[in-house]
Amino acid sequence: MPFPYVVLRDTREKENQGWEWRKSKYCAGTVARKLDTGDYTLEGLENYLAIERKGSISEWAKNVTEARFERELVRLDAIQQPWILLEFNMTDVLNYPVGSGIPKSKWRYLKFRGPFILKKMTEMMRDHRVNIVLCGANGKEVASNIFKRIGEHAEHARTSKSK
Repeated sequence: MPFPYVVLRDTREKENQGWEWRKSKYCAGTVARKLDTGDYTLEGLENYLAIERKGSISEWAKNVTEARFERELVRLDAIQQPWILLEFNMTDVLNYPVGSGIPKSKWRYLKFRGPFILKKMTEMMRDHRVNIVLCGANGKEVASNIFKRIGEHAEHARTSKSK
């Protein structure tokens, strides 16, 4: 896969959320396209690389108990490079629901707390081939780094096969 690569962003990623890449030495920009798995990938590597982005601990807490998200994990199993990038940190996970935006008056009705979310994350990595990275505010930078490394690897594999 020659540089610059094209980032594909799922059309279901909400407006004013998520990431966009502009043209650079490595990247030819971002194109919106419906993706079957994940929120981001590289053009030509849709069946090899998938990045799922979670922007908040509230979103993640909701996802870890959803059957719909379990189906997403199964789809990610078919991808050689599956990633989930979490735009918060481990303190946010462990302290959930603190900082989640859920009113304190509702906390007593919650069915789980942070340690349960951590348990689910560990089970996801054990039971599925997914890489889960707590990125904090650096999610886009982590995604860019993954794109560059995967792009380099794919280009090296392609040129090695043609020799």
